[in-house]
Amino acid sequence: MRPFLRSLACLTFALLAACDGGGSGRFDVILVGDEKAALSPEPPFSPAADLLREATASGLVGLDAEGRVRPDLADRWIVTDDGLSYIFRFENAAMPGSEPLTAREVRAALREAIEALDGTGLGLDLTVIDGIYARTNQVIEIRLKTAMPEFLQLLADPALALRLEARQDRVLDLEADGSALTLSTYTENPRDAETMDLRIAGPKEAVQRFQRGEARLLLAGGIDALPHVEKGGLLRGAIRLDPVTGLFGLAIADREGFLSRPSNREAISMAVDRQALIAPFGIGGWSPRTRLVPEGPLGTQQPAGRWAALTMEERQNLAAQRVAGWVASEGAIAPLSIALPTGTGGDILFRRLSADLSRIGLGARRVKLDEDADLTLVDKVAWMDRPEWYLHRLDCKVTKGLCSQEADALVAQAIAEPDPATRQQLLAEATAALTDLDSFISFGPPIRFSLVRGGVDGFAVNRWGFHPLSQLFADPT
Repeated sequence: MRPFLRSLACLTFALLAACDGGGSGRFDVILVGDEKAALSPEPPFSPAADLLREATASGLVGLDAEGRVRPDLADRWIVTDDGLSYIFRFENAAMPGSEPLTAREVRAALREAIEALDGTGLGLDLTVIDGIYARTNQVIEIRLKTAMPEFLQLLADPALALRLEARQDRVLDLEADGSALTLSTYTENPRDAETMDLRIAGPKEAVQRFQRGEARLLLAGGIDALPHVEKGGLLRGAIRLDPVTGLFGLAIADREGFLSRPSNREAISMAVDRQALIAPFGIGGWSPRTRLVPEGPLGTQQPAGRWAALTMEERQNLAAQRVAGWVASEGAIAPLSIALPTGTGGDILFRRLSADLSRIGLGARRVKLDEDADLTLVDKVAWMDRPEWYLHRLDCKVTKGLCSQEADALVAQAIAEPDPATRQQLLAEATAALTDLDSFISFGPPIRFSLVRGGVDGFAVNRWGFHPLSQLFADPT
């Protein structure tokens, strides 16, 4: 272990002045998020909470800085040839004064963590597990209903990180003083511990603090923080975009009136100019996606989108005809409520969305994300490249939006289906059912970024948009 950032000298007079900070304090890392949500022990977890859980608890496996699966509690593992059994072995070690860790203890903690995820998308992902068995004091076996090559990636989710007393020396200790946090390594003498200071702040404050020189690294940046980033200048640092995929769009609530017809819900989706929606954020290489589920792994060439044969103007004209037809037969349509983040990113999205809706004859009003709304922003990074990940997030037990019990049943059937071809067919039918329902307006992949000043060991962009704090302590030698 070694110090991460706090021992690094300021490189210039300007940066030295920023280190003084005018009494505001200096922090190695700033996490974008809400303090209460970041420290909450209850799922579903925010991006900042995921980072803190990874640092302060241990999963069977974890992720390294580049997003690859690495050993954690399990020192090694094997997968049987049929892909149905994952066998993990861990050393029977413990910190001084503690009882040795046992497979039964790990199994009990893992089962408890999985039960706590009931009603979440990850909880549904984990229904692929058929059983968890303690084979010896040092060996755990997880049996699956069907083969899932990405299962290790699923186990690396921070929501499955376990706090086990016998392994406290394997994780970082967290001390919190409001939004100011300190992570430290375990040592018998606290004065020998290596430390990292963190600050949790909202999108605007987080970026401004970074750009004032109060940290060398900002993590968990998203659509609401991006507009505050100023490019260039000594203290600005470099923006690092993660090549993520996932769900970024609007979930449509089950409502009476205009939204009760699938063709009208489709009209709203057709009306959204996705490129113009993201253009103000200045993201190069972002590709819109009208389909619910992307085809294949990240970077795979995608098929033509829905309405590919129509120009944007033709799409909006067709949508306007459907709105006019409804008004003529059913009467005026009340402005649609759109639940968005309260910050600058939400401001930009609302201006663009309301402009597109006005072009087809619809009004819009903005509400907060936690309020009931006709349309609610969904912004989630996919943790694995499988159709089930997307379909589980729109399951009736998870989403607050319009859903399909028929699609849910097809996905559940696919999870238990041993034949790969039949499984893919079931998932395709579920995707088609949700597409026909038009319950979700997909914009494209989510936006995730970090701000990095200078060389930071233990940081790398990755496809999951997840940057483990524990890896910032790891000695690269």
